[in-house]
Amino acid sequence: MSGPRCVRTERRPSEEVARGEAVVKKLGIVAAVIVLLLVVVIASTMRGSREPSAAPSSDPPSVLRQPAQNPDNSSPSGIPAQAGSLTQTDQPDAYAVAVAEQVFGLDTRDLDPVAYRELLLADADPGLSETGRADLEALIADRLPADELWQRMHANDQWSTFEASDVWEPGSWEQVVTSGQAEPGWALRNVTGIQTTHYVEAGVEKTSSRERTVTIGMRCPADGAEVDRCYLVLVGAAVVP
Repeated sequence: MSGPRCVRTERRPSEEVARGEAVVKKLGIVAAVIVLLLVVVIASTMRGSREPSAAPSSDPPSVLRQPAQNPDNSSPSGIPAQAGSLTQTDQPDAYAVAVAEQVFGLDTRDLDPVAYRELLLADADPGLSETGRADLEALIADRLPADELWQRMHANDQWSTFEASDVWEPGSWEQVVTSGQAEPGWALRNVTGIQTTHYVEAGVEKTSSRERTVTIGMRCPADGAEVDRCYLVLVGAAVVP
């Protein structure tokens, strides 16, 4: 007497297709939720950092800027970005590039992290609340090497330049604008380009290059914005899609 036979069942092609479509649909929903959450977090950070009644100062001086320097001049590509060369402009694209040049164009030979931190904070939106400024300070601090690492970079005569190749408004930012969450003058830009790092290793000068991208949030002149140029609000910890 033979024992029970094991009957193999196979999914029909239609079942496999339906299962695959369900998985793709679920992944699409998850991705959409992640993007939406990211947009909401950024919008909430920028919204919560604004003092409604604050009036901007006319032109807060950078603690690192030379008195005779023309604030509209930016450092040319290929020259290490010096703390104090941050462009003052009312154009979001140009301003985002200027900030990115400071973030990725560090020179550890003669400067320290405090110099770059003070430069960027000196250009903060004058309407930032205490919470908003604290958030910006934390984002900038996360972008700068820790003191110990900076000292190692300094010992290697390390300095970098950044040459932007593209500037664009994140696609998800349009959701913030169309949903009415964006206040007057808010702007968000992604900046991508090539960071070239120069350093000395065992007495030999070396260079390395890689593509870098950063998201910059700002408030620029617009109806109701009450600013005469662009001011820094956000240096993204992640790139906004």
